[in-house]
Amino acid sequence: MSNKLFANIIIDITHEALDKPFTYEIGEELKDVVKIGDKVVIPFGSANREIEGFVIKILSVDDVNKNYGFLNGDYSKLKKIIKIAEKKISLNDTLLKMALFMSDEYGATLSQCIKTVLPIKREIRKNKKQIDVVTKYIEENKKEENIVLNEEQTKIINDFKENYLNNTYSSHLIYGVTGSGKTEVYIELINEVIKKGGNVILLIPEISLTYQTMTRLNKRFGNEVAIINSKMSDGEKYIQMKKCIDGIAKILVGPRSAIFAPFENLSLIVIDEEDDKSYKSENTPRYDAIEVAEYRAKLQNATLIRLSATPRISTFYNAKNNKGIILHTIKNRANATMATVDIVDMRKEFKYGNKTVFSKKLYEEIDNTIKRGEQVLLYINRRGISKSLTCVECGLTIKCPHCDVPLTLHNDDKMKCHYCGYEIERVNSCPNCNSKKLNSFGIGTQKLEDMVKKTFKNAKVLRMDKDTTSEKNGYENIIKKFKNKEANVLIGTQMVAKGHDFNDLTLVGIMCADMSLNIQKYDAAETAFSMFMQVSGRSGRKKEGKCIIQTYDSENFVLDLIKKSNYEDFYEREIEFRKEFLYPPICTMMRIILKSRDEGEAYLVSKDLANYIGMNFKINVLGPNKPIPSKIKDFYFRIIYIKCDNRIFAKNVREKVNEFIKNKNRNVNLIFDIED
Repeated sequence: MSNKLFANIIIDITHEALDKPFTYEIGEELKDVVKIGDKVVIPFGSANREIEGFVIKILSVDDVNKNYGFLNGDYSKLKKIIKIAEKKISLNDTLLKMALFMSDEYGATLSQCIKTVLPIKREIRKNKKQIDVVTKYIEENKKEENIVLNEEQTKIINDFKENYLNNTYSSHLIYGVTGSGKTEVYIELINEVIKKGGNVILLIPEISLTYQTMTRLNKRFGNEVAIINSKMSDGEKYIQMKKCIDGIAKILVGPRSAIFAPFENLSLIVIDEEDDKSYKSENTPRYDAIEVAEYRAKLQNATLIRLSATPRISTFYNAKNNKGIILHTIKNRANATMATVDIVDMRKEFKYGNKTVFSKKLYEEIDNTIKRGEQVLLYINRRGISKSLTCVECGLTIKCPHCDVPLTLHNDDKMKCHYCGYEIERVNSCPNCNSKKLNSFGIGTQKLEDMVKKTFKNAKVLRMDKDTTSEKNGYENIIKKFKNKEANVLIGTQMVAKGHDFNDLTLVGIMCADMSLNIQKYDAAETAFSMFMQVSGRSGRKKEGKCIIQTYDSENFVLDLIKKSNYEDFYEREIEFRKEFLYPPICTMMRIILKSRDEGEAYLVSKDLANYIGMNFKINVLGPNKPIPSKIKDFYFRIIYIKCDNRIFAKNVREKVNEFIKNKNRNVNLIFDIED
């Protein structure tokens, strides 16, 4: 009897009521088989339906007697594990601890977090169709690359070696202007780790950066590099993860999900372009990959390296104030000078009769750049032909019936919603007043592509947005063509803004800058500054470069500081603003988003909730307000902000708010985001 074993199991159902461990007996036939992290099949509920779950703890008889009151040794009420799940993928100890951390930190169920930390969900038998996607990068880039480091780069590498050899957790920020050689630095750091037998995770913000990153790494490390991203099939992901588990791959490259690499000997985590918003998941669990990376680095005594030309304000604040982050600075470009930046006031262009999307200066620079045989990048953060169709008679804007956003017009004469995917044929008359006078406002990537082709006869244009990269290998096919000079103009959204290095790209044009400058969020200036600095930094990395920013708000302080390429002055101004009005990182702020199919219910519950928080916690409550957009996929949203001293307090509020809503039995879902 005393040799019996039991297991605490989290079942594979995301319902909050079931987010607790259930205890099962491990039968004699499985005692030497079942281990922590295994996926098993268990009988569940009164009907003993067979479902799957994850073993999170192995228990002895003493454990069960002590914790569950089976003092008489009668375990007949406990059901038995049926079997190990077929094609099971197990959690290792590190990934299980990360799932537990994420459940506590982000308020998601443990089942949701376990699913998230498993990049592959099941074993996949090898077949002829499965290929190692890394092979093509090795075949394309057989030449070894020799890196010559300057004094600033060498100092950072020497400082890293000193910290790394201590075999303890340390956190670093490498802050350097665009083109300063941060990539060369982290390649050398990776090389140091690999030589000593360690494993490395390299996080990149965009799938579009995979091609360029892999071409650089494979020249140095060959088949020791693996990749993972959402464009890969399950079979392709499985091959990459198996290489990591078997020790073939020492480095895993990918967006935020790569932080869950199954490395037991993790020594280094590198986060490239750490300021990028894509490191924060918008799906449950709404985790921040950088926070998870910090937890994992501490867990495995690894070194954490962040890199950016425009770091998060919170990161730079902590680094400057010696709050757990060591700051390294690279002040100069490695092989060139910074691109000159010109701000063009489009109000003056319109006043003098120029009604095109190209200012006189941008037109001339594009024309001259193409004639010199060099390349142009035009950045606009909007897809489609135009933003919307609006009736000039009654003022109605044609919107998505499921989301509170205008439908975007595309080249195929379809009007599409970029939130839910709804689409219709182009509307030719107003559904409100039947007027035929419908005007299009705004401009998107497709419209800009048409205009460039019509205006510049020698332009060979590529467009890079979600529409052109939806197919497999869409990103790298476009980047390859542009690198090979099959095109001289590249038009794109934010996926072209960071990390790309084109030798002959000497002109960047930022179209409609006001779209980014006029967002109503406390960190809007930070987001705009980062994006514009990064995209301007694509220009002139090997030759003299220029950037032209077109705006109707030419006096905006953000643009003035971009012109001066001055991140540190921007930081000082922004941190003073946050100190005065109490925004992160000066305080902790939590967003509470209420979601309901009933608009009235969303409004009433949000009012009740704001009153409850204000009365019970005596803290600053902002809202409830309508977010933008306030309706997505037939769900209505309201948002409440609270400001408090620390994350622990915010998590306590989150717990009490969840209890309040459950007790009220209201038909709303809650989403929480904590920033500090």
